[in-house]
Amino acid sequence: MSILGARRSRGDGTLFARATPSKVTLTEIYSVEQDISKNKSLRQAGDGTGRIEILVPYDGREFFSRLAVADVQQGLGAQQGMTGDRRATIGHLLISDHTRTTGLLPSLRLHGTAGALPLTVPIATADGTLDLTGDRKACSIAYDYQPANPSLNPIELDVGLDDPDSLSHAFETVLDSVTRKREEPSKIIERLRQQASFDSELLLRITVKISIPIKYATAKPKPVVKHMSIAWPALTSLRSTQLYVAEPGPDAGGPSIREAPIRYNPAKDRGRLEWQDVPVPQVAMEGEQTRGNLRSYHEVSLFLKIGHPGELFQQRELAVEAQVDITGYLLSGLDVRPYDATGQRQVRRPEVTTKLRVHATIYPDDIFATRRFSPYQQFVFDDVIPDEQRITDILTVLNNAGFKAEKVPAPGPPAPPDPVTPSWLLQATRSHGPDELFLLVAVEGRRTRLDREQILGDRVRIRDDKESGQLKVSVLGTLPVNHRELTREMNALQLTLRERFRFQQTSRK
Repeated sequence: MSILGARRSRGDGTLFARATPSKVTLTEIYSVEQDISKNKSLRQAGDGTGRIEILVPYDGREFFSRLAVADVQQGLGAQQGMTGDRRATIGHLLISDHTRTTGLLPSLRLHGTAGALPLTVPIATADGTLDLTGDRKACSIAYDYQPANPSLNPIELDVGLDDPDSLSHAFETVLDSVTRKREEPSKIIERLRQQASFDSELLLRITVKISIPIKYATAKPKPVVKHMSIAWPALTSLRSTQLYVAEPGPDAGGPSIREAPIRYNPAKDRGRLEWQDVPVPQVAMEGEQTRGNLRSYHEVSLFLKIGHPGELFQQRELAVEAQVDITGYLLSGLDVRPYDATGQRQVRRPEVTTKLRVHATIYPDDIFATRRFSPYQQFVFDDVIPDEQRITDILTVLNNAGFKAEKVPAPGPPAPPDPVTPSWLLQATRSHGPDELFLLVAVEGRRTRLDREQILGDRVRIRDDKESGQLKVSVLGTLPVNHRELTREMNALQLTLRERFRFQQTSRK
């Protein structure tokens, strides 16, 4: 009966045909504008846009099949005498959860909380040029709508700058390695210092942050940075400019860094660095599933290594553009299901995509002004026995200087110190205006015994040995903006410790 009904025209002249779309796509676009400077701002750029597109090829085989052609011929034969342009209904789209959209209601046939969008295609023209089986033409159907703007900005960029004097992740690296007993703290700090000393490039860090609502905890949208670019002055060498992507490590381990392809486009906006197709992993989820207040957070960090940064210092501002595509997800929550002319649900599901676009303006002077400095110093004290009393001396000196100083404990049960080469790690913090001054102090000791000979009266020689040692103190500090104050504090720590340990030297006893 459904087949016969599809071939029979209605009394109002409506024709039906058993054709199916080759593609049903829904695309929503949201844009934000951002200023990254001392006075940051983030705002939505206009209203979001939505579009439903349906494509029906006249192929005579798979989509507009011979059965559909027979339906058209049967319907047109029953309406003899009618000429001109004619259309046939091939199905409809069932629309639900459309409360956060506008513009679709004039076209919807409402049925309770859901609605139906009819799908009609031309089947005859007045001049008779339409060929339903030639596989040379296709019908494109489009419905535009406007989704409501989200309550929170769905996309945001965070930009930072690291230079040879900035090792912002040094503290985390040292503390993680020490607590996991991977390596001695002084060796880690020494390696970081060597890397900074021989690395003259700038490192521009761009973090893409995404915050989107989801319906169910099982839903896992997979955003991808489809395209991203930054306005760039004349590029001297692409070999000296590399892009790196930080990805989550396996088994909740530390992030892994991989190099990503990058290109320079001199024809677009006076030159831009471009890259694409960077996945954005999920980092958190929060909310109440029972009330539908779930929100999924995604984040990816990109590091642009600049080998020749000279012209960058002369730029007043830089423009960054990014587009993140989230396939299988609509920010408005719209749900669409296609049905054919017989009322059967189509197996082929619609392709839905949310595009998040951000246009950010970066002011290099403001970024340079807020970068963190991490200078390094190392002091060596000979003829000083490394023991807990000397560590107490260092903590006392730091506390007297206004720091809150403490030893960094290792996890698990305390292990007995190495009697020959003991080591300690100290951490000190102190407020400096609105910022905090951090110091990591790695102390590495080495115990030795000195042979000595004394000549008494009448040339009587007495030989014995005496315990001695050496203290190597490595200091890594960090402070935003003011590197002079940080260097001054580290120099003062060295002078105070040298004066204090002068009385502990074994050669004086």
